[in-house]
Amino acid sequence: MSDERPVFGCHHVPTASGSLRPDEPIMWLSCDAGVDVTRISVAGEVDLSNAHLLTELVEAAVAASAPLVVIDLSEVSFFGAYGTNALVLAQRMLAGHGRRLVLHRPSPVVRRVLRVTGALAAFEVVDRPAPPAADDGWARPVVPTRFGS
Repeated sequence: MSDERPVFGCHHVPTASGSLRPDEPIMWLSCDAGVDVTRISVAGEVDLSNAHLLTELVEAAVAASAPLVVIDLSEVSFFGAYGTNALVLAQRMLAGHGRRLVLHRPSPVVRRVLRVTGALAAFEVVDRPAPPAADDGWARPVVPTRFGS
């Protein structure tokens, strides 16, 4: 038996041959909570298996005192209906607490899904580059498991 501990978010998935291979993270989230602005960055794929994590991160941002939450979606490569739902829930949650949500530089796939669903007009979208952050913050890869993330 190995004394190695599994790396957070690292799972093994079966291949067609029946062997196991390490699974790669499909989404990364990072958050920088400031006094005036909370910045959330999303990269990778936002789908059924992980969209709830974005909602949970926004719930945590509600607990912070910043009146503005900016979600950077510039590095999102896949965005489905569950991602749209997560953003709609985030906006409702923040508005209910008197806070403002801004979508920062949504990737073409995010913009297309929001446009097709008619949700794009409901969001404040900013496409100009963001000012540099004070530090790199943190990032957590998210990999779905067979029981969810």
